[in-house]
Amino acid sequence: MSSSFFLSVRSQVLVLMTLFCLLLPASLWAIDLAGDKVQLHGFLTQGYMESVENNFLGDTIDGTFRLTEIGLNINAQLTDQFRLGGQALYSHLPEESKGKVRADWLVADYHFSDPFGVRLGKVKMPMGLYNMERDSDFLRPLIFLPQSIYDETLRDSWQALWGGDMYGNLLLSKWVDIDYQLFGGCIQYEDDSLVNLAAMEIVSRYNKQYSLFLSTGDLNRQNNYAYGAALYFNPSLKGLRGAMTLLVLDDDLWLNESQVSSLRIKSKLVASLEYSWKKFSWTAEYSETDRRQEQFQVTTLDGPSQAWYMLLSYSPIKALTFSLLYDEYYRLKNNHHAVSISKNLYPWRKDLAAALRYDIAENWTFKAEWHTVDGTALYSGYFNPQGAERYWQYGALKLSFNF
Repeated sequence: MSSSFFLSVRSQVLVLMTLFCLLLPASLWAIDLAGDKVQLHGFLTQGYMESVENNFLGDTIDGTFRLTEIGLNINAQLTDQFRLGGQALYSHLPEESKGKVRADWLVADYHFSDPFGVRLGKVKMPMGLYNMERDSDFLRPLIFLPQSIYDETLRDSWQALWGGDMYGNLLLSKWVDIDYQLFGGCIQYEDDSLVNLAAMEIVSRYNKQYSLFLSTGDLNRQNNYAYGAALYFNPSLKGLRGAMTLLVLDDDLWLNESQVSSLRIKSKLVASLEYSWKKFSWTAEYSETDRRQEQFQVTTLDGPSQAWYMLLSYSPIKALTFSLLYDEYYRLKNNHHAVSISKNLYPWRKDLAAALRYDIAENWTFKAEWHTVDGTALYSGYFNPQGAERYWQYGALKLSFNF
């Protein structure tokens, strides 16, 4: 990549964050710098990824350095109860993003009391234990979260929604308290999001199959609504926490005035459990997604998918962590190994991975991981248009700096 490219990206990030800061009153900005009420944080990551047999998230068989992220976030605590915050994110994962700066999240937050608060804007969407934290690379041992639940191809779309949420903490007894979140709004699909790129492939396939001449230039994916709830359980037992999250979603894909496809997620449920003890950490999550999908008024999918994983981590010293992951996803819960008629011939994904994390210094982290995969579910067909192999591997290295 040329130096002018990096200068362009840096300029966009700085302009966006500067404009945000200038929206604050000048007097408040000066006082807050002294009073520590305005906090500016950020991160930069650069990685390398390579795969064997199949591409993963782009053209990775020959290796790629297109694994870059830059984020800047600002939080302004205007009063004891009122906060403004936002994050600008540049992401250049292979094929998933064209390298644009976007608002990752942007909220006005009024915290009335421990049991009740309200956020408005582009709010983070809870899903499992880690969706709201997935931009905080230093909080987790892996480069990629388990794909069965945290599908990287949906990250830019399902990280947050435009709308609002209600949240709070409730003390149920001396043994347990819960954090809750109720959210609703609409998801915004960027033009270069993978779901939009994949939609163009759907139209192209129908053009070829039925000798049609539909243009892909006016495709528009629209989210009609997304809402859900999350409960996070905090028992008195140190190191233990659990969660239950629910997502309901309705999408349509339009071409001019005609509906090309629709997706109704009736419920996406994720049950989560995490336990840390001495030098060990164990996490397990289970998910089912009941959905119905239509393409050109033909039902192509109706029923639940199934997903689960287990992650075991061991830290012999504070700075070093070794992890083992086993992760499974099935496109059809009730028929795990049904063969698809599309190019994605193996609609499941079984992933065995080993990972290493080393904290070089307080602000610097190095990670490495290798995955061995059976199956081609979750967009492998899109990234491998000539056909995907059932058995394949991929690995990644990543260096991160946060401040």
